[in-house]
Amino acid sequence: MSILLLLALLPQDAPAQTDTPVTVIDATPFGLERTQSNLLAPAGALGGGLMMSQGEWAFSLNFSEQTYDGLRDGTEQVDSATVLSTWATTVEDARMNSWNIEARWGLTDRVTFTAGLPLEHRETTWSDGTTEGTTTNEGLGDIHLGSEMRVLETESSRLTAGLGVFVPTGEHDQRGPWAGQTDVLLPYGLQLGGGAWQGTAQASWILRQGIWAMGLGALGTLPLEKNDAGWARERSLSVDAWIARGFWTNWAMSFRAQAKGFSDVRGDSAGLDPFQNPLEDNGRVGGDRIDLFAGLSVDLTPEHGVGSNRLELAAGFPVYEDLDGPGLAADLSLRFGWRLGF
Repeated sequence: MSILLLLALLPQDAPAQTDTPVTVIDATPFGLERTQSNLLAPAGALGGGLMMSQGEWAFSLNFSEQTYDGLRDGTEQVDSATVLSTWATTVEDARMNSWNIEARWGLTDRVTFTAGLPLEHRETTWSDGTTEGTTTNEGLGDIHLGSEMRVLETESSRLTAGLGVFVPTGEHDQRGPWAGQTDVLLPYGLQLGGGAWQGTAQASWILRQGIWAMGLGALGTLPLEKNDAGWARERSLSVDAWIARGFWTNWAMSFRAQAKGFSDVRGDSAGLDPFQNPLEDNGRVGGDRIDLFAGLSVDLTPEHGVGSNRLELAAGFPVYEDLDGPGLAADLSLRFGWRLGF
């Protein structure tokens, strides 16, 4: 973060002027994404947060849900009978969602500080072939703190980069009823936190061409240590590309493709039995996935600038998935957000 702050204090050349009037909500030369509704990255896009001017605040409430349908090994769906021939129990389906409250504050016209507080809900239905049960875990997840910087901005494009950390505030050793047992340690994927610090790095680029805009984003996460139970969350790298078209002055529709790769869990928990259920095996967590999303957004008060009061929605589904399974097979994804800026 100190590198970002140092770069932010360096003098900057003023951007080139044109005769085309634009509407911005402050007097600074920055704020490309505040001029047109299609220039703000769609819901769920990587590195798509609103960049603030000095002293500005913005808040957002984001909901995301990922559903899963059974298990997948490699690229093939695995039926319950096959899983139960090796493990004592299997997973029928799962649903994981999160409400994330985020605050953004402009330290300077180039650097924005962020803080995100997630409230997690994780639920799976398991079976031993004759009996089914549902296990639920919910509560506070790992809080994210970060900073983002405008690396380069012109009248038609913007490049940003950021660094951050996940603070280990979520439970990583939660116990409960699972796989026919009344009080046991829950699997890795049902824990709300990683129990250790994780670093994040991200970058995004936006280009405007009339009523059209496009963007690229990347996000990487890296556990910095193992937790006190001897394991660490998976490493991950996600990249996405999106295109958006503005219409009716304050509306925008978008299409987005996202690819994600994630490793297996590093280390293992002594309280989990890898022969009880595939979700308890630290070597069956990793994989790769590609999702497609369609989105829609509307600025409710466009006279105050894009993003000052904005609703956005996106829904998607996987078109490719290859897991070190058997692992949870992704199904539908949903993203909803409300942004409010001051």
